[in-house]
Amino acid sequence: MQGRVRRQQTAAWLAAVLWALLAAAVGACGEPASGTCGVGGIPPHPEIGGELLFSCSAGIAIKGDLFVLDLSSGQVQRLTTDAGFNTDPAWSPDGRHIAFESTRKGRSDIFLLDVGSGAVTWLTGGTGFNEQPRWSPDGSWISFTSGRDGITEPVGAAGFHRDLYRIRADGSSLRRLTWGGGFNGDAAWSPDGSQMTFTSDRGGAFDLYVMNPDGGDRRQLTHHEGSHGFAAYAGWSPDGTAIVFNATNPPADASQSSIYTLAIPAGKPLRITRGYDYHPDWSRDGAWIAFLGSRGGHSQLFVVRPDGSDLTQLTRDTGDKDVPRWRPS
Repeated sequence: MQGRVRRQQTAAWLAAVLWALLAAAVGACGEPASGTCGVGGIPPHPEIGGELLFSCSAGIAIKGDLFVLDLSSGQVQRLTTDAGFNTDPAWSPDGRHIAFESTRKGRSDIFLLDVGSGAVTWLTGGTGFNEQPRWSPDGSWISFTSGRDGITEPVGAAGFHRDLYRIRADGSSLRRLTWGGGFNGDAAWSPDGSQMTFTSDRGGAFDLYVMNPDGGDRRQLTHHEGSHGFAAYAGWSPDGTAIVFNATNPPADASQSSIYTLAIPAGKPLRITRGYDYHPDWSRDGAWIAFLGSRGGHSQLFVVRPDGSDLTQLTRDTGDKDVPRWRPS
């Protein structure tokens, strides 16, 4: 149920798309059966390699937890087991920590997980709902989406209000980065740290923008004004020359969110998947893009080449996966 709620919250800021997921067919109590959320192993893919961090929900057995899939071996490790809903994970650049969103303190806040020790630190305790953490490439900052300052400006097209902030990993130097009303969130840092993409409905539709890390020099990248489409959830290629994101582009694909790439600064969107696909992330070597595919039941993990070739489904078990993130090499 919490996985369904999370999907509904996400749909609010994407305005035109319902991300409701089918309930997982799992037992009513106890630990999940082998194969749920990948636990018990999946077919290995050494030709792809790397490790994928993801969140997964499976009825009441797994309300929303973080997992890591080793693609070479097919083994899956569960990282969180608390009673909260845990999602939106992001690796630190050195791969030793994970910033993530959790309700373990009663509302959505940002926490840090030490992967080696399992210790969890509460980062954004205070006010508002805090979501979508992302690390700067040098590890010195964590950006996040929040309504912590309240609704001081007009809400956006979806009746939603959020802004972007950044904070040190030790909880110091909190700074607000966006103003202007509506939704401004889901930031992604360029590999050299000089730019950040983010999603905003300031233009009347959810589109992608880019700005400096201090919030200055803001520019719009995609345009869905008046089309009932959207673009969201961008991630940078390792060389910083392109972004990947999910979008609908009516009338051709008005009912689907597919994966697109866009050359920076002035390319045209290139569609690379055709399905109900979300939350893409580029592999560290640039050879693959991982994404969430809602096809034929449970939401599963897929990978594809940046040119749209070699589409590969990684998981097929019960449990609704979300937000795949490649571990830094």
